[in-house]
Amino acid sequence: MRGNIMLEDILFNQVAMPGELIRVALAFLGTAIAAYFDVFNKKNIPDALLYGFLVVAFLVNAFFYQESLFWFSLVIAAFISAVGYVFYRVGQLGAADIFILAAIMLLLPIAPSFVGMTFNIPFVFPVIIFSGVVFALYVLVYFGWKLLRTDARPNLIYALMLIPYVLFAYVYMNSFLFSPVYFAFITILLFSVTFFMMFRDAFNRLLSEEIPVSQLQPEDVLALEVMNKDLIARYKIPRLMTKEIIARLKKTRVTDVWVYTKLPPFIPFMLAGMVLSLFFARNLLLF
Repeated sequence: MRGNIMLEDILFNQVAMPGELIRVALAFLGTAIAAYFDVFNKKNIPDALLYGFLVVAFLVNAFFYQESLFWFSLVIAAFISAVGYVFYRVGQLGAADIFILAAIMLLLPIAPSFVGMTFNIPFVFPVIIFSGVVFALYVLVYFGWKLLRTDARPNLIYALMLIPYVLFAYVYMNSFLFSPVYFAFITILLFSVTFFMMFRDAFNRLLSEEIPVSQLQPEDVLALEVMNKDLIARYKIPRLMTKEIIARLKKTRVTDVWVYTKLPPFIPFMLAGMVLSLFFARNLLLF
């Protein structure tokens, strides 16, 4: 193999990352430890762990320096972090998730060579795809079972979303681009979104609880959907809590707020996505 790998080699040829097995081991170890805290420590992952994982990922990437891979990983990691920050600010993604994704990207800029990709995409992309699909299945099964035990009534108007899906399925299954993997993924994601929209109000209540403002913590995500809209507008209450916003709310007449305290931890799904990516990332390529 040539000593200097060019960017086109990274994208279109099968290449092995320097220190590949060490990179894989550290990526899984760091994500597994974070997943443990996410599940068993009430989604409170120590900052030292997150910063440490990211620093180790950068140092390992620098130690096994290969110019194109190094800069490729930095650019994609920065892009993912920027997009993730936007989702974090609107309360749709945890800060810890962004750290983990960035660290994975630095350690594994592309899929390990034994995955057998015919051309390379950033390894974190199939991780995100598989994580999302597994999470969608979890929502359908677990929360479907919980909602069936309540008196929640579905908003059947959203079931109309399945009509264009049937048309899409017919066209796609007869297309030369048909892929059973993509078809399964699209089906799972669409059904989970439809299910959520049909039971959206019940979901919001199921995942949140009302707590005193005095108990708010930074990075708490408010369930604005179930709160008084006039109250939200009057005091300009955002979704994501910070120290400054909490201090401001304590000076108002707002006594209680609804907080999403029962959201499922996502990092275990990222870990599952990593495992599935090692075995099935190749199936995401249409050609």
